[in-house]
Order: sequence, then structure tokens, then C-alpha cells
Amino acid sequence: MAFKGRMFAALFLAVLSVQAAFGADLKGGKDSPLLRRYEGSFIVQYEAKEYDSTVIPLGKTVYRDGRYVFTASEKAEGRTTRLLYVAPAGRSALEVFRNYEGELKEKRYDILFSGSKDELGPYDSFAETLYGRDRHYPIPGDERTKNQQFLSARLVRPEGNVYVTVCAFENNFWGSETKMEKGRTYCRVDIVETKPMETKMTVVTSEEMAQGLETSGRIALYGIYFDTDKADIKPESKPALEEMAKLLKAFPDLRGLIVGHTDSTGDREYNMGLSRRRAEAVVKSLRDHYGIAASRLIPAGVGMLAPVASNRTEEGRAKNRRVELVEM
Repeated sequence: MAFKGRMFAALFLAVLSVQAAFGADLKGGKDSPLLRRYEGSFIVQYEAKEYDSTVIPLGKTVYRDGRYVFTASEKAEGRTTRLLYVAPAGRSALEVFRNYEGELKEKRYDILFSGSKDELGPYDSFAETLYGRDRHYPIPGDERTKNQQFLSARLVRPEGNVYVTVCAFENNFWGSETKMEKGRTYCRVDIVETKPMETKMTVVTSEEMAQGLETSGRIALYGIYFDTDKADIKPESKPALEEMAKLLKAFPDLRGLIVGHTDSTGDREYNMGLSRRRAEAVVKSLRDHYGIAASRLIPAGVGMLAPVASNRTEEGRAKNRRVELVEM
């Protein structure tokens, strides 16, 4: 049975057909200065954000626990550009893909993962797992979409690493629905320039923590920072940890849960483990650096299970990535 998403892909390409007929870039669309486009192609979808989170696949998709997941992946956060190009008529997905691959290698990117067709996973599971059913979702990758190609790459640089994903594919099925030529090649390119998120969350004082615990039994702490996909506490977390220690010393009978939370990006089980490791790191830091008995605090991780905002925006995801102190 083919993977779900056919109807959405048809509607997606129906929007693109209007721009394809004119053969010009989408209004407002522009190339990233970090990567040239394939000669003669033009932009049909464009999105740029100063800070966003992107999954970087490092392996194919497999069916596990009722859904498709990547065998390996990581997340990259920072300035993000998402582009969908349509290539000149007569160009194959493989030709376009090889040009991007060569360009990245010439710029000294490391290829993290590369595959085509069945090497990526069954049906259109790879594209749908990666891109979701949004307006950037490519055509399904089953036997009717020829020569689907994908790679993920990374450039290591002092000012912040750059991640690039490239997905090229030929439309050999939806032509009648969209009035587009069959065999036309599209190429989705995502570019992430990693950088620390500008910190705008105010550190919660010990007095505010005490008030929050009194009124609701819990307080969300946004001043504790971790690198993406890591549980090592960053140095800029010190003010928040100092306020937590001040609270715990002021109320020696206080016992609580340290609960780690993540956004919805990535695998659920992985996020559950990551959030728990982060909570454990907070307990350890309070014990080792501030003399707080670990027996007073119980670490727990709930991953993405208790959001306080929508995960559809970066602002919402930032609110969901937090540590909470819950009174016991």
C-alpha cells in the first residue's frame, strides 16, 4: 500500500503550476549566498527565518512503533533558508543532484548521508517524515516518481557550522492534475547556519520561583541552556542555577521534581531520554556546585508531552524547551 500524502502533493503542485508557467522566481525569493542554484532553474517556493530548527537525516526511514522514523538524525538550529527550485525542462534529477553534490564537495562540505530511491526508505516515507505535510512537501517518492535523490552535508567553520539538505526528484505522475510537463525536475534545498539563539528570557529570581510554587506548584525556568541534542549545561546558565540554589537554601524542607521538556522536533523516545538527561544534569550541577543534596530533587523527562505553546512556530518551540521545578 502506498504511503499516505498523495492528495496533498497534488494540491501542493497545483499551486506551483502557476509559477512554473511563467518561468520566473517567486516574488521575494532569492538564493542563499552560501550555495548557488542549478543553472537555468527558478524558485517556486521560498522561506527564510532568522532562527529555526531543522532535522538533518543521517539514515533512511524505517517503520517503528506505528510510524516512520529515521534510523539516525540530528537537529540543527540557526538562520534557515528553505528553497524549492524547478529545473530546466529535460534535466534529470540525477544531473541536478550531482551538480549540487559537486558544488558542496568543492566548498569542502562533508557529506553526512546520501541515498536514492529505495535507499531512502519505502514509498514516500522519507520526504514526508522530513518535510511534513506543509507547503514545501515534495512529490511522493514511490515508483512513479523517478530518480529521487537526497543528501545531507555539513561545513565546519569557526563562526558556526552550516548544514545543507538537498532533495531532487522528477515529476512523472502528477502532470495531468497540475498541467505541468511530466519529467520536470524539482529540487528542495534547506540551508541552516547554526548560531546561538539570542537570549531574551529573563532569569527567574528565587522570590519569583517561591511565588510560582505557592500559587501553582510549579515554575518554568528558561535560563538553563543546552546545546542542540546535548545534555551539557552551558556556562550562561549560571544565573538561573544560582537563583535555584538560593531558593532551595532558603527553604531547606523543599523537595521537588526537576522536569526536562523539549519541543516536538525529532523522535519522541529520543526526546524523552534527552529531556531526562538534561534534568539529571541540573540536579548534578546543584549538588556539585551549590551543595544542594541530590535527595531533595528527582530528575524526570517528559520530552514533548507537555507543551505550553504551539510547536508550529519557533517562538512556540522555544517556550516548550524548558526546565520546570515542580514542588512535591
